[in-house]
Amino acid sequence: MRFLRVLAVATGFIALLSQSSAAQDQRQFKDAWFWGVKAGALSYSSASTTTGGAPLVGAEMLITRSHGGLYMSLDQAFFSTTGGFQDRDPDSSFVRHTALKNMYRFTMAGLAFPMQTRNVHPYFGGGLLFNQIASASLQSGTVTSARYQIALDSIQSKKATFTPIFIGGAQVRYRPMSAFGQVTLSPIQQSFFLANPNSSRSFDLSLEFGVRYNVGSSIDRAR
Repeated sequence: MRFLRVLAVATGFIALLSQSSAAQDQRQFKDAWFWGVKAGALSYSSASTTTGGAPLVGAEMLITRSHGGLYMSLDQAFFSTTGGFQDRDPDSSFVRHTALKNMYRFTMAGLAFPMQTRNVHPYFGGGLLFNQIASASLQSGTVTSARYQIALDSIQSKKATFTPIFIGGAQVRYRPMSAFGQVTLSPIQQSFFLANPNSSRSFDLSLEFGVRYNVGSSIDRAR
């Protein structure tokens, strides 16, 4: 009896997967709602690094129409590096170093879908990126509590930033999911911790790969 119950559950699970794959195959790319996950690498610079690389993971949502769509993503990059900011005593000015660890990114962008085929969907677009350092702490102490508070204020001002972002990639349709690869470019903000004044790089770049699942239509259809 136990074997028959296990066989029945396995048969039902296989049937459910088959129905999901068939439904996925029937859903179009346009007017759709996708959820996805991704992994990749992010290039960055800092006061101690001119060309650094960090692993990146994230979750995303893509809403499509016939020729364009809305893209949103929440990511985390993993790294440890050193940043710096100008600190001024009454008689001098110097760079105070800060230990930086990991970063969160939130992206919102509009995408265009040119040259569509049944299974291959290239896209490009642009929008706004929000970066925030997950952890930033002073590497050396300060003389007075007043100087310490000034240092904390400087850290907060360089810990987060908004910047434009440009995206280009392609999505390929499989069953039951679609695979994608994309490249993002974002201008380096000199007021942000992840900037090196001695570097000639003007953009941060990320290379990302992942899968997206079509959860259904993105519009209310007439019944």
